[in-house]
Amino acid sequence: MSDTDGRADGRRGFADLLLDLRVQAGLSQEELADRAGLSVRSIREIEAGRVARPRKDSVRLLASALGLQDPSQFLAAAGHGTGRRVVQPAVISVADPAPTGLRWRGTRPIPDGLVGREQELFELEGLLRQNRLVTLVGPGGVGKTELALAAADRFSGADTTVVVVDLTTVQRDAAVPSAILDAFGTAPGTSDLDDVLSGRRPGDLVIVEDNAEHVLDGVATVANRMVRSFPGIGVLVTSRIPLGLPDEVVRRVQVLGVPPNDENFEEIAASPAVEMFCRRVARVRPEFVLTPANAPTVARLCRRLDGLPLALELAAARAGSLSVETILAALDDRFRLLSGPRRFGAPHQRTLADTIAWSVDALSDAARQLLYRCSVLGSPFTLEAVAGVCMGDPIDGLDVPMLLAELVDKSLLQPVLEFEQLYGSRYKLLETIREHAYAGLTSQGSDLVEFRDRAVTWCSTYVAGLDGAWSSPDRDRQYRAAHANSALFEVALERAAELGEWDTAARIVLGFRIAWQYQASVAESGIRWATLCASQVSDKEISGRLLAIAGRLSSLTGDIRGARRHYEEARTLIPGETEMGLVARGGWVSSGSHLLDTQSLAEIPALVDDARKHGDVQRSATVQATCGLALLRWGRLVEAKELLLAWEAALVNPGVYPDEIAYMALSRVDLELGNLAEARHWAVLARDSQASDDPERTKVAGCLAMVEFHDGRYDEARALLDQADADIRGHRGYFDYLVMLYRSRLARAAGEVEQARVSIRDAVNRLLLEGRVVYLLEVLPEAVAVLHALGRSDAGDALCGQLLAWQRSMDPPMLPTAWAVLQESCESASAADGWPEPDPAAAVQRLANDVLTALS
Repeated sequence: MSDTDGRADGRRGFADLLLDLRVQAGLSQEELADRAGLSVRSIREIEAGRVARPRKDSVRLLASALGLQDPSQFLAAAGHGTGRRVVQPAVISVADPAPTGLRWRGTRPIPDGLVGREQELFELEGLLRQNRLVTLVGPGGVGKTELALAAADRFSGADTTVVVVDLTTVQRDAAVPSAILDAFGTAPGTSDLDDVLSGRRPGDLVIVEDNAEHVLDGVATVANRMVRSFPGIGVLVTSRIPLGLPDEVVRRVQVLGVPPNDENFEEIAASPAVEMFCRRVARVRPEFVLTPANAPTVARLCRRLDGLPLALELAAARAGSLSVETILAALDDRFRLLSGPRRFGAPHQRTLADTIAWSVDALSDAARQLLYRCSVLGSPFTLEAVAGVCMGDPIDGLDVPMLLAELVDKSLLQPVLEFEQLYGSRYKLLETIREHAYAGLTSQGSDLVEFRDRAVTWCSTYVAGLDGAWSSPDRDRQYRAAHANSALFEVALERAAELGEWDTAARIVLGFRIAWQYQASVAESGIRWATLCASQVSDKEISGRLLAIAGRLSSLTGDIRGARRHYEEARTLIPGETEMGLVARGGWVSSGSHLLDTQSLAEIPALVDDARKHGDVQRSATVQATCGLALLRWGRLVEAKELLLAWEAALVNPGVYPDEIAYMALSRVDLELGNLAEARHWAVLARDSQASDDPERTKVAGCLAMVEFHDGRYDEARALLDQADADIRGHRGYFDYLVMLYRSRLARAAGEVEQARVSIRDAVNRLLLEGRVVYLLEVLPEAVAVLHALGRSDAGDALCGQLLAWQRSMDPPMLPTAWAVLQESCESASAADGWPEPDPAAAVQRLANDVLTALS
């Protein structure tokens, strides 16, 4: 062999050796160049065999960057040893085990890039261990990439190579294999992906294909071949659209959880969206911290941004020059505000507008128009609402399910799975997407006005179909179906108000009245519209009916004083013998019993008599149940049971249906009378009459817990209270205070005095806030027991003396279970002077405020 041929053979040998070692180390040419301090061009020229004899110092740098244990043989292969032979790759040893960084190719997870995703990360790691192909799907900016990278990082071990393929710049499906080869750092001219993938052991290689939605066919074709032909490979894809492969496991990435309210600092601070926003703000304003003062503003901002990570990140970047209050106020034009200054990431994700437009532009014309029109419906909405409001060229009614599926698949529309059995299929638009779609509709001339007017027409027709639903066997289904479109009814009422069509608005409110009762936050909207329409319509009776609705909804949201005020006015406007007149009077009695108003008690006999004469068995039964519950509050247990049993007897009639509240009242009456078996019987009927996935399970769980407690079954009671506690966090209910009261009794029995203190303090706070004064008479004796358990006997005896004086001189008396607790705790106390007092409600509230001071 000539000298020239020998040099050529040596060049090619070292080139192959360098390429093999670089691939083993999991480095791209760019990464190896960066580690070695050489140019990428130098690495490329050496691996192509175009460098006759690389410089010795360059070879040493490469050996160090590759982590070689003995660089002498590597130097010899490059022509810098004592011999000229070509050394085969097998004789070059690499540090074992290889550092983790050498087995990762491509984009690494951003430190601190993942917030509030621990459960999803845990689940995704498990999916990667059990499945060959997993696709993360979600709207742009939701954080799919960071979640995928973090999951691959957690999944990978010392023997796993992770290759990240960024598909952002890939323009054609046919170019996907080349992009994967490039991510592996293969030599120029390598075209066979099979050579790179073959021979892998299970778990040896995970390929992350990021941003796949615009080359979906190409990604699907390659992914299908990978999982079918190469059992050692796992594939993790991020996309706004699923691949549609039979082996694919799809997981939708949700937005970060936002605070449920603006008041509770602990709940706000625990929100993942708030945590992420505050972390990102601290990067540009290191002194920024979440405080009780700024927490409400931060909570509102995170809700306005839907908990969408990209939007939170872009908003936080503005905090370097703008206050959080200014950012929140500017969100009405969020796309202008959140237009930068992001300099990294995919080009279509550097502004919020680009992120949304990337997906919208890829829609078919019909799907795009449907998205625009759905922005009018509010959120959430049902398929029925879409069909009723959004039809017309280019949307054919028969195509609507298919078009909605396209919007869901492309992550522009979110299915609402919560309470699906109750409300049926529902969909929602993230506020950011809705604003983009709304702007698209607005740009199309008169379309916005047309579809808002359609909303008024559709809602007016819909509520007409609810006439008679109250007496229907499937009334719950009908009203819950209406409730599922409550956001659309809000849109219709706003449009009717703009047009001054108050009679139309009043008809919608009257027809929708029951559907507002299923959710406290929606009920507050009902109160606003009922009172507004009542002030605008000319017909006094209609005005009174609207105020009766406002009273009912106020009671449900915990505003007893507001309920009393609305019912008081309503009963002066509606004839008392009519159906709505009976409703107004019953509500007035009920709210008055909460506020210790003796006039309400005096109204009961006449109200019951008028209800029985009304002729509507269902209405008569409802009034008797309402009055029975009021009498229970006043300690008139025998009279209360008589009316409640009359309600129960009416259930044999058509149009009268079981109600868990009345069954609960019967359970409470028998519990107070000492009839434990009967109390259990009614509590079980209450549970069985409530929908299995009713979002407000608190009241029934609390009722059953009381029975178990008084039966000495503390473990069962505690389990039911745990269930009820979970409900309290999401909903407000009539009997939440009972959950807190019995939580205190259980904690005190177990010697957990601090838990008892917190529970009874929360119960007192809740009842004072809502104005349910009468229930404080059940809670305050437990507060006495807790004060004694805490060693604050002076405060406990002082309160006990006041309550003994109440029991001796005031009305209503404490119920037997509360009186028993007080007697056990007051052996050394005597009745206080100064009783009776002229204002019972004020007296009880004073005692409650003293308790809060003593328990603080």
